[in-house]
Amino acid sequence: MIIFEAWEDENGITFTTRENVVDFKYKNLISNDARLLHQIEASTYEEAMVQHHIKMKWEPYIPLDEIAT
Repeated sequence: MIIFEAWEDENGITFTTRENVVDFKYKNLISNDARLLHQIEASTYEEAMVQHHIKMKWEPYIPLDEIAT
């Protein structure tokens, strides 16, 4: 399983793997003042995005390959 995290800062919300967070902060893609919204454990990015959309109370997640068809 992969752990994904949602972070919010003045630029918006970033959703990435836990492994990427340190690198994203180093590159200033996530500010050091960002707050962790939630963590999701999932097998795939798509599965994580479905859960992320539910937690954010957004419309259901639709993978890009399904939008094109």
